[in-house]
Amino acid sequence: MHESLLTDIGKSIFAAALLGLPAYLLRIPLLLAYLVAGVVLGKLGLGLVNSPESISILSEIGLILLMFILGLEINIRKLVHAGKAVLVCGALQFIFCVILALPFFKFTGLSDIAGKYGLQYLCVATALSSTLIVVKILSDRMELDALASRITIGVLVIQDLWAIVFLAIQPNTANMNVVAIGTSIGTAIMLVVFCWFLAKYILPYIFRKIGLQPELMIVTAMAWCFAICGAAHKLHLSVEMGALVAGVSIASFPYHVDIASKLSSLRDFFITLFFVSLGLQIPQPTAAVIQLSGGIIGFVLLSRILTVFPVLHRLGYGNWASLLPSVNLSQLSEFAIVLGALGKTYGHISDELLSAFIISMVFTALLSSGFIPRAHTIYRFLNPLLIKIGFRDDISSSVGDSTAHEQGPQLVMLGFFRQASSLLQEMIDRHTQEVLKEILVVDLNPEAHHKLKEMGVKCRYGDISHVDTLRGLDLELAKVIMVTNSDNQLKGITNHRLLKTLKNMAPHSIIIVTAETFNLAKECYADGADYVFIPRLVGAHYLADVLERIKSGEGPGLKTTAHEYVKSRKEVLP
Repeated sequence: MHESLLTDIGKSIFAAALLGLPAYLLRIPLLLAYLVAGVVLGKLGLGLVNSPESISILSEIGLILLMFILGLEINIRKLVHAGKAVLVCGALQFIFCVILALPFFKFTGLSDIAGKYGLQYLCVATALSSTLIVVKILSDRMELDALASRITIGVLVIQDLWAIVFLAIQPNTANMNVVAIGTSIGTAIMLVVFCWFLAKYILPYIFRKIGLQPELMIVTAMAWCFAICGAAHKLHLSVEMGALVAGVSIASFPYHVDIASKLSSLRDFFITLFFVSLGLQIPQPTAAVIQLSGGIIGFVLLSRILTVFPVLHRLGYGNWASLLPSVNLSQLSEFAIVLGALGKTYGHISDELLSAFIISMVFTALLSSGFIPRAHTIYRFLNPLLIKIGFRDDISSSVGDSTAHEQGPQLVMLGFFRQASSLLQEMIDRHTQEVLKEILVVDLNPEAHHKLKEMGVKCRYGDISHVDTLRGLDLELAKVIMVTNSDNQLKGITNHRLLKTLKNMAPHSIIIVTAETFNLAKECYADGADYVFIPRLVGAHYLADVLERIKSGEGPGLKTTAHEYVKSRKEVLP
């Protein structure tokens, strides 16, 4: 038995690695490769795995670790201060999706295929998006700090909180009455309060004592996780919910990042087995499964636009900041498969629904890997239609608004990210507040608009990659036009292309652009740039001076001065 299990694990890992390599090269989420590996090894494929049930039991460890690490990344304090857009959109998106899903799946007859409690699972699962896929794609593109990405991630975190509520009542789905639901939620709250008490008054003391022993820190964290899982099981709650609560309860500890990073390799191993085991369980797709999958996919894509975009637009964000999170969230969550796998274990749903969840996740994840990198292109394509049906592409006064100019500005900043934020603060420090009246900022970030407007800086909401936006700015009256965003921060255009456009529109203005490479800088100078800002060159000059001062013995004083300077620095974008 043990030899057979080890052989099956070896086959599973080998197949996952073999299919993972081309998936990585093609930029397809690795989770999909692992699912396909399971299909290849299972009944639909070669039938090479002898004990899929044993692998499934082992893979539950990966699920527990996944929930625990996910909980470690949910900092409730940061969530509370995340802003109105995240809190309101996160709450309403889930509720609106459930409300839309009820009639959609009921009246189309798709819920009849899903099993006795399939409708409940369809409503909840289709309201959740994939944290793993979204964060991976945005991280690879270095866009996690962008406004749309921060809203997206905030909504994903709140979706996870909704999932905790469902996990609390899931074991009692078969006995859905007010008393049963109240008992489940009350038990879950009792577990949360118990974890909060220990995490506030006892665990900090323990973790401080063992802080210098990394191995003991990890073992203690895992012990905490599995202890709460055991408590959840005793309280007739799911162990996955226990793992999530255990992670959330210590997410504010200073050690949570180190714990998550150290456990990630162990998690990845068992998660690989989890998705391979899911692939092993996929039966031969029937017409009913394909029909149900099509309904789920269509609903997920449509519901994100209907539930995310109007809420953000109503909060005062423009079409860009409202549409991009809708695109980012347009996939089925791996949580749907988790809930489906648990539902099948409880006997709540049919095999067809679990298969449909897996197929839908694979398909929507593939779509997301294409949609998210092209979100700005999608915005430019849909924006004229959105404007035509009544969604004005501007920012309301609650977030920031655009202000017209009576005369040409001295300086036009096209795009406003961290380089521009720091430059603006330097100008204020070196001159007076009067300098702000000579500046015009053009950007799509509503949060930046709001803060700049409070400071007295004139702003225009617009897409600088669009020629019509640039034409409406009267750029020929500007003395200096500056682009401090690098090419990977710009969307739909590059500094070089902007330079050529600006030279035609404002031939007498001084134009400053940004380049990451010296070859690009040479091309920009050759095409008429008055100055090319190279961030790494400026940084190298500054750091060389720092090293010289450290060599001369100024290290301690330099650190104190720099620390105080950073603490006192107040910018539009911190």
